[in-house]
Amino acid sequence: MMRLFIARALRRWAVLTHGRMASLVPVRSAGLRPGGVGPGRGTAERRGRETSVEGAASVARESDLCPDEAAAWERLRIASELHDLVAHDLSVMTLGVGAGRVIMDKDPERARQTFRDAEESGRRVLSDLRRMIGLLRMDGLSRGPQPGLGELPDLLDDFRASGLAVSLTETGTRSGGPTLELSAYRIVEEALGNALWYGMARTATVTLRWLPAILEVAVHDDGLPRDSLVGTWERAALFGGSVAEHPLPGGFEVRVRLLRPA
Repeated sequence: MMRLFIARALRRWAVLTHGRMASLVPVRSAGLRPGGVGPGRGTAERRGRETSVEGAASVARESDLCPDEAAAWERLRIASELHDLVAHDLSVMTLGVGAGRVIMDKDPERARQTFRDAEESGRRVLSDLRRMIGLLRMDGLSRGPQPGLGELPDLLDDFRASGLAVSLTETGTRSGGPTLELSAYRIVEEALGNALWYGMARTATVTLRWLPAILEVAVHDDGLPRDSLVGTWERAALFGGSVAEHPLPGGFEVRVRLLRPA
């Protein structure tokens, strides 16, 4: 139950904060430019009032939540703040590396200092990311190395042992990195679990198609129609992809397209 709540909360948090997060990096970067002019007092006061209103609304919302749900909302809010800091440090690090490359031949010592500053920003980013991931933890889930498509045969064996006759077809050459493979693995895992436990399916086929710029993941089964897959939608959004899930004659199909990283 708690896992489902956090998944829903993540979706609502992403929708509510997307615009605000995207606007913060340019503002902070502008404030760091030598001779740059920061926001005026009226703008700062207006933002302060907006923050106060958001805080009041948050308190009102949390009063209706149970302790576990309220803690989850608080984790999401803190993670949002850390996201802003991480985005800022990444911008500084990227600009620093670019500037160091430009001046490397003309002023080696200054370039080295720029690279050292970028390295320090990178360390802060890693530290903040660890904190953010810790905040978004789901108690009870195992920690450790995450699976990739190399572990997919073992996953399918587990479903076969549970009574789902599943086959795998893969075409094309794998590439795209561990995050893409993890997303594809979880999409297959969720689709098959949904087919077995809610669709009452007995057979299923998994198809992976590695296209030039896209990884297509399709899971077709002989089960009943069922609800949307929250986790699959979120993982597709992570890669700017799409999800199509619909009944077919004699079964149900989930088809996901993920944009492969360049």
